[in-house]
Amino acid sequence: MNKYLLTIIIILQLALNLQAQDPVFSQPFLSPVYLNPAATGAGDYDLRFSAIYRRQWWSIPSQISYSAVSVDKFVPSLHGGFGLLGTHSSEGYLKKTGIYGSYAYTICSGTLSAAENGDVPRWFASGGLQFGFMQRRIDYSKLVFADQLDVDGVIPGSVSSADKAVNSSKWFADFSAGLFFNYNFNDNNRLLLGGSAHHINRPDESLTSTADTFRSQLPIRWTGNAMYTYTNPEQSWSYSIAGIVYTQDKQNSFQVGTEITQNQYDISLGVWYRGSINFRNYDAFTVTLSINLAGKSGNGYKVRAGLAHDAPIGQNRYSYTTGSSELGFVWDQSTYNQDANNACKPRINSKSACPID
Repeated sequence: MNKYLLTIIIILQLALNLQAQDPVFSQPFLSPVYLNPAATGAGDYDLRFSAIYRRQWWSIPSQISYSAVSVDKFVPSLHGGFGLLGTHSSEGYLKKTGIYGSYAYTICSGTLSAAENGDVPRWFASGGLQFGFMQRRIDYSKLVFADQLDVDGVIPGSVSSADKAVNSSKWFADFSAGLFFNYNFNDNNRLLLGGSAHHINRPDESLTSTADTFRSQLPIRWTGNAMYTYTNPEQSWSYSIAGIVYTQDKQNSFQVGTEITQNQYDISLGVWYRGSINFRNYDAFTVTLSINLAGKSGNGYKVRAGLAHDAPIGQNRYSYTTGSSELGFVWDQSTYNQDANNACKPRINSKSACPID
């Protein structure tokens, strides 16, 4: 499709009562604060920076893309963490930007009597809240209206007199909340369960002024996840089995798969299936590869990078879209003595989900 769109296209697009759906990432634990506010402050160390970028359907000329960037800090004396999250999406001439602050509080079995657990917290539970603002706008530089055309095509330098959408670039409040629960069966086996609700206040993100605000409210995005991890430093390999379910209005999807890790080099390879609950809409196989670029020195910081590629399955689907790709990055840094006031430091990331000893 030509990059320029006629008036009739935007009119039809705005007239349809479509409810927006949030993007989901194939490597959600490389952007944990986006996945669930309860992951705030739950990096390998106390300070974490993460960024992820997704390019959807490479062969589509409108360059659909999504990104999220976050920074969060664990405060030992408060048994909780604070964080900031920024999101951006580009879907042709539609753009969306979000800015959020989050807070999470953690309790665990190690806070009351660590000695009873052999100085190893056996479980933790984190609850998080997120508050911010979102903006949805039309990029008019990608549109051409009827009064900018003549028999020869687009009139060079022409400016349309068409009215702009009333609510384009309007900021609106947005609330989210989430929970995580982690249980260590022993030093090698762990189970992580989580759930979150985004857009609890169901903000009206309509681009046009209308009395029927209910039909333009952003639906709540419900997310549930489970991950089992087996880790044994004395063996060459570790593995995780995970599943995530998303539901938002009438859209339901899930992701399930496994990731294996070579412990010596800390390189992980994952294979996943992504699809809709009814198996009749979008589905794809995903391959992920991540590596700890800082090695296994453990000298107070870790740098992890991940790549992913989705290959839609079904007749001719991949030939039409050439799939989707992601690049994720997480930097964890220690800024204090981990042994001080740190009996209940949670970890929720791509590699593990356990309190630090």
